[in-house]
Amino acid sequence: MANDLESNIEELLSSPGGKILHEVSKLLRKRARFFAVIFTLIFVIGYPLAGEFIAWLVSEETGFRPSSDTDVIVLHPVELILLKVRISVYSAIMLTGIVFSVEMGRLLAKSETFKQRMKEADLKLPNPNFLAIIIAISSVILMSLGTFYAIEYLVPFLLDYLAKDATAADLSTQWTLTNFSGFISSLVFASALGFQVPIAVLLLLKFEIVEKSDLTKYRRHIWFSSVVLGAFLSPPDPISLLLVAAPMIILFEFSLLLNKIIR
Repeated sequence: MANDLESNIEELLSSPGGKILHEVSKLLRKRARFFAVIFTLIFVIGYPLAGEFIAWLVSEETGFRPSSDTDVIVLHPVELILLKVRISVYSAIMLTGIVFSVEMGRLLAKSETFKQRMKEADLKLPNPNFLAIIIAISSVILMSLGTFYAIEYLVPFLLDYLAKDATAADLSTQWTLTNFSGFISSLVFASALGFQVPIAVLLLLKFEIVEKSDLTKYRRHIWFSSVVLGAFLSPPDPISLLLVAAPMIILFEFSLLLNKIIR
């Protein structure tokens, strides 16, 4: 049994997909310091901007507060500071992820393993710089769409629903600054990250790391994984989970359709 397991592992590592994963891990080790510097820089810049962002969130002009009877309060002396740190970390993770995607695109385009896979599939490997630009632009566009979806539709709908639910129970609506801003920030972050699904799917299919038949075969598992990821990224309520997971599932199916059209 142990020998069979070792044999399967060796076979996996020697496969094109295993070699690609090995090259990605090498990139992470080699560029770890660079990614850490990018993360720190974005965090330092994002911290003061987070304060402006919070002030914008709690202002009545944004329309996030369902009614004038809804109060946003502070319960702890360092509550505002901790919230700004959290928002800065979220921003740093997102933007560092974009940089990593670009670097991974450059690696994929230069990798001999990928070149061999492209040759076997009778496909022409795009210019590394061109591929990196396409990935970066697509990632920013999708992130913007996810942010727009959260700010314009997801957040107002959920806040209004929660406020009305509290009113129906004859309860006054008071939200702490951390819960209110954290709730909104979590939804925006989850949506921006979830909207990156097409890039991940199309890259996996383009370079044949996975086969389309595998994705369709395990569609239900992927849908379930989207729900689990939605639960991890979104606030802990069923409606938020559904409204975060649903776009990821739709974008996954759209990616499969788009791949079928462009191939």
